[in-house]
Amino acid sequence: MPQMMNNKDKKDKMLEIVKEICTYYEDDFIILNDIRKLAACDIPLNVLVEDTNLVLYCAAGKLKLDVNLVSYDLHERQILICPPKAELTNYEISEDCYCHGLSLSTNTLQNALKNNIDLWNKCIYVDKVNTLTLSEEGEDLWIKYYDLLAAKIMSDEINSYDGFIIKSLIHSVVLELCGRMLLNASEKLKHRMTQNTKQSRVIFRNFLDLLNNEPIKYHPVSFYSDQLCVTSKYLANVCRQESGKSAIVWIQDRVIQDIQFLLEKPEISLKEIAQQTGFDTVSLLGRFARKYMGMSPRFLRKKNA
Repeated sequence: MPQMMNNKDKKDKMLEIVKEICTYYEDDFIILNDIRKLAACDIPLNVLVEDTNLVLYCAAGKLKLDVNLVSYDLHERQILICPPKAELTNYEISEDCYCHGLSLSTNTLQNALKNNIDLWNKCIYVDKVNTLTLSEEGEDLWIKYYDLLAAKIMSDEINSYDGFIIKSLIHSVVLELCGRMLLNASEKLKHRMTQNTKQSRVIFRNFLDLLNNEPIKYHPVSFYSDQLCVTSKYLANVCRQESGKSAIVWIQDRVIQDIQFLLEKPEISLKEIAQQTGFDTVSLLGRFARKYMGMSPRFLRKKNA
């Protein structure tokens, strides 16, 4: 009698299929030229948002889906941004739909946006900018970005700097997207009545501001909740409610970003990085990096050199 696959085996099998049908697949960045290929293989879109941000661009037709129980009707010249671990359900793809997807890891976003990562976070988690409608000129520019990136990836010509070029193009796409999100957020802000802003959203926004402006971010949740005059438990609940991520994960993500940024500067020693990010010793920095970044700071520095 054949043995049934467990959830992990099913997930691994689906990922293998995704790798085969994707235009480009890396842990930090995925390009899927046509999402109908997923549907044809009975692969749910959720596979692309486990730990990454999913950007869907609809070039033709319609795509209907629910993101965290909120319904979206995506049509021509529209972009949908889904945060990590979003629940994507009830999707319908029209026969004439042509929609490509970009899957961006938090690491990719942080490397592209550097200290401006808070702008992305505010757009997605505070201002709830999940959809963008492009003008004809905006659509033309987006397609040129996408086509250039895809052409470079698919090129048979070998260039010693291919890795850097592809990374630079990916960063350009991220920056273009973030700039458009900021414009959209500004328009939303103009039409939003301040008195109707939920208290939890104000606290969450203030928490992100505190976290962004704090030189050393590696502190317990109570360090931030005390400044906001709320309890640690309340701040944790607010963060989960507004973003789906706990306060401690937000703190860890920003610490990781600072470590990555400093590791790119070879003139800064690991001891100095530890001091600048709130760790008493290089050993404690290494323990954090291995636990949350997958390898030691020394190996991370060599990997990204």
